[in-house]
Amino acid sequence: MEFNDFVAVLAQWFEARTTTPLDCWIDDANARLAFVEGGIRCSIDVLDPYDASAPERLQGILGQGAVCVACHCDGALAIDPDTQCLVLVHWLASPCTCGHVVGLLQSLANQREALLSLMHKTSFAPAPGQPRSVLPTWHPGV
Repeated sequence: MEFNDFVAVLAQWFEARTTTPLDCWIDDANARLAFVEGGIRCSIDVLDPYDASAPERLQGILGQGAVCVACHCDGALAIDPDTQCLVLVHWLASPCTCGHVVGLLQSLANQREALLSLMHKTSFAPAPGQPRSVLPTWHPGV
């Protein structure tokens, strides 16, 4: 969907103030908007339920949480009770505009990408001072 089309759909949902959440895909991740307690809850998936149950991936993301605090990022990490995904979530108080929501979604998507990038860099990189193992021959599955 083109960005202008997305903004039009968002504006319609925004004006309708329906109780049905709006789900959309941003950078290969599900983003969900819902009217909750006088505002809008915006969330974007960071880890799906399978990855969120893997201790090394969950530790990798949670280990980067201090980075979010240090750079004043918008989202907080949470487990979505409906999908069991690890999400970045932020609540916007009403009144807010469609532009505020679009800006927040952009910020959450950027924060998600930074967290995943840091997680992959720290989880799959060799520890400092430890060389990567080199196998003298090919092994099945390698």
